Amino acid sequence: MSFPEVIEQSNQVLQALVDAGERVIGYVYPHPPHEILIAHGLKPSLVRTNPSVVGAYEASLQTFSCSLTRNLFSQRVSSSFPLLAGIVFSGNTCDALQNVGDIWRKRFPEDRVLRLTYPVGDFGEASVDFLSMEIEALSNELTGLYGVAFSESNFRTAALLLHEIRDVLQLFYTVRLLYPSLISYNTLSNLVGEFLTAPTQEASERMKGKWEEVVEKLDTNQKNTVEQLRESLLNQDLSDFEAEIDSANHRIAVIGGMVEPSTLAGLMENIPGITHTTLVLDMLSFGFKTVFTPPVSIEGDPFRESARSILGAHSEPTQEGLPKRTAFLKDVLTKLSIHGLIVCEQSFCDPDEFEAPSLEKAAEEVGVATVKLPLDSELSDRARIEGRIQTFLETINAS
Repeated sequence: MSFPEVIEQSNQVLQALVDAGERVIGYVYPHPPHEILIAHGLKPSLVRTNPSVVGAYEASLQTFSCSLTRNLFSQRVSSSFPLLAGIVFSGNTCDALQNVGDIWRKRFPEDRVLRLTYPVGDFGEASVDFLSMEIEALSNELTGLYGVAFSESNFRTAALLLHEIRDVLQLFYTVRLLYPSLISYNTLSNLVGEFLTAPTQEASERMKGKWEEVVEKLDTNQKNTVEQLRESLLNQDLSDFEAEIDSANHRIAVIGGMVEPSTLAGLMENIPGITHTTLVLDMLSFGFKTVFTPPVSIEGDPFRESARSILGAHSEPTQEGLPKRTAFLKDVLTKLSIHGLIVCEQSFCDPDEFEAPSLEKAAEEVGVATVKLPLDSELSDRARIEGRIQTFLETINAS
């Protein structure tokens, strides 16, 4: 499925939810408190960029704002933005996301624009304290805006649903790493896309049905290996993982950028030399890092448990810092027999551009070839991007 088709399908799902009387609230940053939003009777949905929408941002945003925020703002200015009951922007993650939320609120006062501020850095329980207070403040604002108070019952139901969805998607990611012939990357990206569009019970049931088809092809030892690797990835610690991986075919991983798996799948589908075993892992903002979020405990304070879950996820440069991220990347590249790393950069994104050299250096230190892939939300230079990927694959295949 191409990325425009993904957008069209997402819009159809959102329209069906709205027609059914559901309130859909958008989010931009990959770690929203899904369970808290659902506990207020809202359906959280990723606000996607649209390759067909360009321009229209010039009156309010600097030309050097990142391509993602420019695209989202242009959609709103041109009245092509999806029908949402509100949108949550992030604070303390990057200047662009924070600033565009402020500008959006000023330019479109009729929209319900909210902010969730995240802690900068990992300071243990102090970070949990900070984020839990921010999430509770967001919850109180939601109550005031929509007249629906936080529901403990809805929170518990949401926590179980999100755990089901993430659990099966984590298994799909792990199978793709170990036995890539059993599930295509295109199928994996579509399943992740369903989760990002709206985490519903119907989506969960479809994912579990697909997993039943895959698990039938695994023997007992393979099932055990899948579960061991899944836990290692969830804990961000591969030190105890040992398994023989078939590396006869060249294996590629992708990291970085505010990029969706479906965007990547669309880029890869027409490139000569791509096989069903080539791309075995994405570590993108809206893929692996969103899926590999620890489950929210239904015991204890809901806001605190939500904060603990978010902070336990594979995070972003502003939260996690480079040493931890590069150490984990090295383990992934070596332990999982990765031959090449594609480093995505969202155009004009400072966190991406500051981090990319360190990611490339980490890969170089363990002998893994890299290529840097500058992207914008419109894929305005698609032919060049596909050419860079193809050349990179040819270089690896010749080595």
